[in-house]
Amino acid sequence: MTFRKLWIPRISFVSLLLIAAIGAPPAAAQDGNQGLYFTGELSTVSTFGNSESLTLGLSTTLGHVWEDAELKFEGGAVRTESRIKTRTASGTAESFTVADETRTEKTAEAYYLRGRYDRNVSETFFVFGGADWLRNTFAGIDSRTLLAAGAGNTWVKTETTRFKTDVGFTYTFQDDVFDNPLIKMNFPGVRAGYALRSTLSSSTDFESSLVGDWNLDNTDDLKLNLVNALSVSINSMLALKPSLKLLWQNVPSSTAVPLFTGGVDTGNTVLAPLEKLDSIFTLSLVLKL
Repeated sequence: MTFRKLWIPRISFVSLLLIAAIGAPPAAAQDGNQGLYFTGELSTVSTFGNSESLTLGLSTTLGHVWEDAELKFEGGAVRTESRIKTRTASGTAESFTVADETRTEKTAEAYYLRGRYDRNVSETFFVFGGADWLRNTFAGIDSRTLLAAGAGNTWVKTETTRFKTDVGFTYTFQDDVFDNPLIKMNFPGVRAGYALRSTLSSSTDFESSLVGDWNLDNTDDLKLNLVNALSVSINSMLALKPSLKLLWQNVPSSTAVPLFTGGVDTGNTVLAPLEKLDSIFTLSLVLKL
């Protein structure tokens, strides 16, 4: 959706696994069938006892395939709340009572919306246009809108395998949670990537996609988004989908860090970059209509 190394701001490992649900590529409409299609992915994890947390992840894809075009919309969200317990003891070492204090804290929240239209010019060549919107405050992004237009080519199109690449120009409007005055937030760019889908068996499909975004105003700013996933059908409508997502950004957003001098908190903060790489695994239940 959504996403840098989210464990940096103290997000639990369980929460991190589910962030991938908001950025996973859709499994529908890749087989060339025409008409309306819908897929939904749901992930949830809850823990109770010494540690308590609840994570919900949801992503949906709605689209339509014509003979020479495809229109696709995607949206998703993930949210994690953790209950943090603090224990204190009163009395003596031989006789004491223990009191619990619990507070609820939001430790992950991200949302995304996407839309894209592809139009075939020939049997293999196509043009496209689209827009992406993202909010992931724990990765330092309050709002990011990206507009894209370009062209691509379908290199392999068989009953079992489809492979295509595309490249286009983009323009990005970004607002960070903590603005860095040294970095320009609105900028033109170039996007390139590939999408692969291969049928391994009657019930198993492999998907792989890579998207690279390059900031033309700051050529050091390169983002890569790699997703590999298996979709294992349970029946005609349900599938189980494990996926691994790698997110890398050479110039990540910044976060505010308290400034200490001589071990004393000055009350001021400084901007420090977040981590460049996220490695995220998720397991989702997929509904296909």
